[in-house]
Amino acid sequence: MSNVANTKVIQRLQVLANGLVGSNSVAGFKGRVEFMSLAIKHDLVDDITSYSLWDSGYEGLGERSVDTCFEMGDSEEVIAELIRKARAEGFISAVSGFAGSSFERWCSYADRQASLAF
Repeated sequence: MSNVANTKVIQRLQVLANGLVGSNSVAGFKGRVEFMSLAIKHDLVDDITSYSLWDSGYEGLGERSVDTCFEMGDSEEVIAELIRKARAEGFISAVSGFAGSSFERWCSYADRQASLAF
């Protein structure tokens, strides 16, 4: 990814972290899914959780940003949507790496949600 594209992704993550991620609304839910999707897809989770992006001037991008995505009472739904999006957009192996030993359980959230829709 070019530096310009990477900068745009990081700027979008910063906007999400400083606004929607902590919102208890439909827009907040979508923001949490988008935040985690971008962070994982573009291999930025470690840069966020280590505060290296914050230290580089992207205030608000830190470990709490990632944690908040899973602490708003809708973590199973966020995970299910993240898995569906990763499958559709081809970054499921990156999600597997992030989720580690929880990956199978994470996939079950998406699969369970899909079966409830019918």
